[in-house]
This record gives sequence, structure tokens and C-alpha cells, in this order.
Amino acid sequence: MMNSYVQQWLDQKDPMWTPVTPIYPKIDQKASVDKGYVNNADVYSIISRKAQMASGIPFYVYKIKGEEGKKWLREYKALTSGEVVSSEAVAKSQIYKVKALQEVDDSNPINILLQRPNPGESQTEFLEKCYGFLDITGNSYIWKESLSMGANQGVPKALYTIPSQYTTIVPDGTFPVSIAGYMFFLWGEMGLKKEEVIHLKYFNPDYQPDGSHLMGMPPLRAGAKTLARSDSEEDSATAQFQHGGPAGMIYNESIQPDDQSNLQVGALKKKWEAETWGNKNRGKILFSAGKLGYIQTGLSPVDMDLIESGSMTFRKLCRIFKMPSAIFNDNEHATMNNMEQFYKAAYTDGVIPMVIKMRDALNAFLLPDFGDSGEYFIDADFSNIPVLQQDMKTLTDWLDKSWEITPNERRELKKFGRSSDPNMDKVWMPGNLETMESLAMPIEDISADVDALDKAKLNPYR
Repeated sequence: MMNSYVQQWLDQKDPMWTPVTPIYPKIDQKASVDKGYVNNADVYSIISRKAQMASGIPFYVYKIKGEEGKKWLREYKALTSGEVVSSEAVAKSQIYKVKALQEVDDSNPINILLQRPNPGESQTEFLEKCYGFLDITGNSYIWKESLSMGANQGVPKALYTIPSQYTTIVPDGTFPVSIAGYMFFLWGEMGLKKEEVIHLKYFNPDYQPDGSHLMGMPPLRAGAKTLARSDSEEDSATAQFQHGGPAGMIYNESIQPDDQSNLQVGALKKKWEAETWGNKNRGKILFSAGKLGYIQTGLSPVDMDLIESGSMTFRKLCRIFKMPSAIFNDNEHATMNNMEQFYKAAYTDGVIPMVIKMRDALNAFLLPDFGDSGEYFIDADFSNIPVLQQDMKTLTDWLDKSWEITPNERRELKKFGRSSDPNMDKVWMPGNLETMESLAMPIEDISADVDALDKAKLNPYR
């Protein structure tokens, strides 16, 4: 009954003009997975490529070289931290790293855990999931499965990635609000203690009384309009291909629109198809009686500017995730000469900062579980990134000018391993490469050498 009254009221109203406004999806952690990564090919290609590149950078445990090593470690962390890390900084940081850290044997329990985080995954597979969730949802949650008894009770024995779209925080209700724990709700509700979880997240400025700002902000939340545009472009192109119909219509003004004429049109259509279709008719000139005309009824994706518009939208998505579009075969600015620079930018602007975030989280929330008292450090090994290998020349130039670096430190920087020769741990002066000990010869020894030259009449200064 109510519907009829509403309809009657609407029928009596004057026509209303309603502006066409775009509709944008609400992007939260779940929508970032469903509407973004799973259902948008461009988002998938960017995030999956970035996660694969980052997962190829391995983690190892190092021992800090005493108090002097701690000073160099501070310099090293400062140089490698930040959103943008230049390739030169990466090369220079290796000098600081060698002076600060010493490699630990593979039998170290932390090294064993990092190399095989859990029985079902290698380090590469585990890291790819962690980085993927971080870029998709703005959060990455790692659950530490710990030993429940024995001498090593409480020590993590496995690391698992928790699906972040099904994980939320439990605020403690204090001011300022902080995290008391986590709730995982894929198969019912499962509470997790704060100390059981390593939480990586992106900055979230949207402060809320419920503490939801303590969860990272999904990058696609800022890119919701770009994501909607990407989906619309894809839908428009697909609809044009599927339902575009004929491209146009040819008509003959000498034929009148009646039943008899329809037979003539049908005959003309068959003749047109016979004489124009196929490679054998390519470039063929046709003849026809009467005045012909053509009406265009469909638009191609090129006419609709969908291809160029899609390229612009893809570049915007790449900027959201700090990846250059050129490495995805976007050739607007890419040439064979500068492709290497684009790959460098992908690592230094997008990949390495994400790996540094993981490194800092492992040191803050995993290392203490093994009773570390500040003697060890978990770090990523950036030396095997292919596009940064050319910076070995830059590194070698620095080494040639840095005489204060010992030969063993040079060998470590170049991944040759340390030498057992004690002279390799001494500082050699430039020139004839004598040690500082030999250059610091006592004065009486120098006088004896001068007297010997005088006796032999070989002293050029007498």
C-alpha cells in the first residue's frame, strides 16, 4: 500500500534533474583483497612483482663487533633507513656493515628459524606472503609459535603469516590507546597475545577513539578512486568488445525501404561479403551502382581513448606502490638505455624500504625471544641485488680511497671471506702499502740507517 502512495506522489512531481556522480568503493582490509588484489589485474601485477622482488633479499643473523661495532651499526641503520635509499647509499652502507657486524654460523638457532620459518614454507615463500599482505592491506601479522615447555620454553620454533584481512587489534582502553592483543576471526574467534605477534604496518593518520588507527592504512584506500577508474576502464573495454555490435552501416540512396528492396539489400550484403572478406581481397577496389553512404554505429577502444586512459591509470597505481611503471612494459619513457635505472628505482624506492621495515620488526620483536642482550643483529643481505651489482665499481673506488679499512674488511665487502693471516687485520697506508707499525720506526733506528748509508757513501743528502 505504501508503495502505491509513493508512486502517486512521484507521478505528481515535476521532472527532477539528478547529476551523475561517480561511486567509489569503501576500501578496508577485506576490500583491498577482494576488490583490489584478487579482482584487478593491474593491482595484482604491481603488488605480486614487488613482493617477489623483496622476498629474494635474504635475512641472516650477525654478531655486533663490540662497542666500536655498535657505533658503526648506528651509522649503518641511519644510512639504510628512510623511504628513499639511493644505490650509492646502499653501496656505502656495506662498508659500515662490515665494520659493525660479523657473520654468524648457520647453526645459530635464529638463523635456522629464518631460513625455514615453518615446516610448510621456505624463507622466500614466507617473506613473499608477509610483503604481499603489507602492500595489500597495510598490515602484516606474523604469529610466533613458541615452545611450551623445557629449557627453551617461550622460544619461537616457527613463524606463520596470519591473513590480515581477518585480523584486528584489541585496544587496551587506556590513554593514549595502545594494543592489548589481536583477534583472528576466520574460523571462529581466536585471541592472540600481543607478545605472540610481530605486527608490520603502514602509517595511518586516521585516528579513531576505538584505536583502529593502530592498524596500518591500506594503500588502496588512498587509491580508491584510481582503483574504481581502473575497473571502469576494464569494464568499458570488455563491454565494447562483447556488445559493441556492428561498427557501422552502409546504405544505398537509390534503393527505397520496402519489402522488394530488402531482397536487393540482402543480395548486396552477400556480394559485399564475398568481395571484401579475406586476405585475397585486401586492397581490392569495389564498384557499385547508386550513391552509397556510411553511418558509424560503434566506437572502438581506440576511439574511446580507453587504451591511453588505461595507461595513465596504471601509472597512478604504480605511484601508489612506489614502483616505476616502466618495469611493467609501459614504454612511454622506457628505453633499453635507461631500463636499468628504472629497476634501480624499483629497489631503492619501493622494495628496500619495505625490507628495512621487516628487518627492524624482526630485531624488535623476534631477537629478544632468544635472550639476546644486544650482541646480535638480524639484517637483510642487499649485496646480491643484480641491478645494484654495478655499484661494486663505486664501492671499489671508495675502498681505494679509504686506507683506514683493513684488507679483511675489504674481503668481506666483496664476499671473499676473511683471511687467517694476521696482517689482513692491520691498517695499511697508501703508496707502497706499508703497515702503520713499520712507518712508526723509532728515531734511533732511523739514525742507525743514516750512519750505515754514510759509511757506504750512498747517502744522497750528504
